[in-house]
Amino acid sequence: MLGSWITHGGLREQRARREGMGPGVVIGHASLATTGLALWAAYAITRWPPLAWSAVLVLMPAIGLGLSTVTLWTPYPNPGGVGRVGGGGQFAAPAEDVLASRLTDATLTHALTDAALASRLIEEVLASATAAPARPRRPRGHAAALIPASHGVLALTTFLLAVLAAVGTV
Repeated sequence: MLGSWITHGGLREQRARREGMGPGVVIGHASLATTGLALWAAYAITRWPPLAWSAVLVLMPAIGLGLSTVTLWTPYPNPGGVGRVGGGGQFAAPAEDVLASRLTDATLTHALTDAALASRLIEEVLASATAAPARPRRPRGHAAALIPASHGVLALTTFLLAVLAAVGTV
């Protein structure tokens, strides 16, 4: 997930925006999680109890940072029901209004002063709106949610195994 985030410009995008979560949270989560996993694997090999407890202590802040990233990145509808915080996604409104992009203030003012021009303008706008090809959207099914969900399940499993290993040393 970290590699995909970096290759798709996540690091550059987070640095460009001053709001939201900084790249340190994502990188900190990944590095703490990797360190905790390595400590737990080292305990599984050596059976030295301090390694098991160290893994638990390192994985706890990794889980906190992971939950923070999931909370901040999960899309949710606006109170108005359209759009998404952060832009994009399944709930996002179209990038531009088709009718507004074809009407200028001068054209509209001139057409409204003459009834014949107003009816012709309406016909042209309606014809162009229905004739405009719809931009194909890449379908985003529910399969995209399986990646972070499986990541969370595997992270929880790792943490539980580390806790059980640490408790088993007592």
